[in-house]
Amino acid sequence: MTLERVRAIEDGIREEWGARMRTHASRVAGHDDARVDGKRQTAAWFRVGMLLLEAPIELVGTFFPELGLFRWWWSGKENSIALTPCRMDEAFAEAQRTELRELLTRQMQLDGPQDAELLCRVAAFWARASAMVAQKEGDHVTWYAVFAAAPRPAIVRRSESAPAPSSSEPVVPDLDLPRREPYLQAARTMPPAAVAPKPTSPFVTEAPPPSVREPARQLMLPVAHAAGALLRRALHTPFRSALVIVNVDAARDKARYFVTVVAATEDGELATVDTTRDVVDAVGQLLAEDAKAGNGRWRKLVMRLAAEGRAVAITRCEVTV
Repeated sequence: MTLERVRAIEDGIREEWGARMRTHASRVAGHDDARVDGKRQTAAWFRVGMLLLEAPIELVGTFFPELGLFRWWWSGKENSIALTPCRMDEAFAEAQRTELRELLTRQMQLDGPQDAELLCRVAAFWARASAMVAQKEGDHVTWYAVFAAAPRPAIVRRSESAPAPSSSEPVVPDLDLPRREPYLQAARTMPPAAVAPKPTSPFVTEAPPPSVREPARQLMLPVAHAAGALLRRALHTPFRSALVIVNVDAARDKARYFVTVVAATEDGELATVDTTRDVVDAVGQLLAEDAKAGNGRWRKLVMRLAAEGRAVAITRCEVTV
């Protein structure tokens, strides 16, 4: 996918985004440990065991280098109801307003992590994030937007007995200041917990390669439904069974996947159909969710389907390493 329009947008925001990142760098200057917790949606920076900054974060996007596959934070959540406000939704609204197709497409094939970071940078800017951090998690890289509110300015109060300041010194009235809304109260400092020091790198230490297993059935169901819909449209006669074959080619600098659908009709004939975008997207979703679930990378998947009226059932699945 070409990103010319995204690059043009980045040219216009580069100066302001650079200022935000420099401000963030000054807040965590000298840190020797950074901890990013995607589940708790927090990030913390430490220096010699002392907490410099803790701030809320929100997922922006995830990139799978082996597959060249990028997914936005909202991918897979289109039909869910959020119980808490998501600040990244502001970026989605801006993309809708400006009709930026790249941010409105749930997953894309990209040339490398630089393009993925470019997309996340524009989205984080539109969401009014103060910074952005990257986290390597298994076989994918995730970017998070940091929402650290600007520090409250020091308030100088004077008592009635204190001498009046000169005209060149501003006075802040002794008023009851309104509290920040919880949505904006982002940064806090506190003594660190008694935990062992973590590595100085902001990335997670590489773990042993995960074992390979059959993908979870709930992850394969969208592929089965998409293949069943394709066969019902493409074939003139009903089908009895079908195969969905997914091959992942990781021999090159970047992995690619290929999808083949074969069916056996009720009269015993074999038929192949041209794979549609819906099936390819469903397989891409399966690959991404399967990797996030901790499964090892397989080379080939064969999904066996059986027609049950208008429905499709998965009867068997085989993976090849």
